[in-house]
Amino acid sequence: MNHVLETLFFALIPILITIGLGYYSAVKGTFDEQDSHKLALARLVLNYMLPLNVFAGIWGTSRKIMIQDVGLALWLAVAMVVCFLLMILVYRYALKNDAPVVILRAMSIADPSVPFVGSAVLPLIFGANDSAITIGICTLTINVIMLPIAFSAFGDNGDTVSARLKNTFKKPLVIAALLGFILVLCGSQMPTQFDSIFTLLGKGAGGLAIFTTGIVLKTHQITFNKTICSTILLKNLAFPLVVSGCMALFNSPTTLTRLVVVALAIPTATMPSTLAIRFNVHEAELASTQFWSTALSFITLTAFVLALS
Repeated sequence: MNHVLETLFFALIPILITIGLGYYSAVKGTFDEQDSHKLALARLVLNYMLPLNVFAGIWGTSRKIMIQDVGLALWLAVAMVVCFLLMILVYRYALKNDAPVVILRAMSIADPSVPFVGSAVLPLIFGANDSAITIGICTLTINVIMLPIAFSAFGDNGDTVSARLKNTFKKPLVIAALLGFILVLCGSQMPTQFDSIFTLLGKGAGGLAIFTTGIVLKTHQITFNKTICSTILLKNLAFPLVVSGCMALFNSPTTLTRLVVVALAIPTATMPSTLAIRFNVHEAELASTQFWSTALSFITLTAFVLALS
């Protein structure tokens, strides 16, 4: 128990400090709202640093382990997609929200920040290989399924679904994840000598991504209301709890349950607030949801890790 608490402490405290540094840099004027809208640091992470890290982690996994992780892929992908679609129905038809707001709120619940926060937390708890596979699966689920639905709701540039999917498969993070999976399933495994080549930039991905989150939080007004509260409760508690119950009903292995539930208990991703900024839809609400979800995850994520340890 003490070892688990110590591991979690050293995984979460750096996140809090790094967010604080990003927030402080925005207060001091080193980065401003224009930088937040451009999201230059986020692009550096998503286009270069994280793809290298994910590619190395997946390619460094043996095919035997990859095949054993089919259950992990199914549980993560199905849980995220079902939650996303279910919340769309609830927000759209039960609560009568507008389509863009529906998408952003549904994504805030179904989309954990696995590529950002997860890249800092998961390796310390589960190791590099399982973490890279988890990040890769969540990345593909978000980019191949969720984002095309989101952009169709926003009607961005009138692009068709096929055009959106084509653009999705051009993203470095998606390419890195797919290429890593293909190489491993073909029997290839990364030589250990290549590890430093691909992880030199990748090791800083999590830290820079979280630093950027601090900047975004400072440049947008943080609020709190019933809507934000309900979104956070659904994201941080209800979603992982329901998945945990479903996995218990199917008698899933403890190790698999622990990895899936902890991954889904990670606070909400930056994508909803990024889309809110891009399309000028409830920016303060989505930024605030991200802030409070991240802040409260120090309690909720710790609770899930301890309960499943």
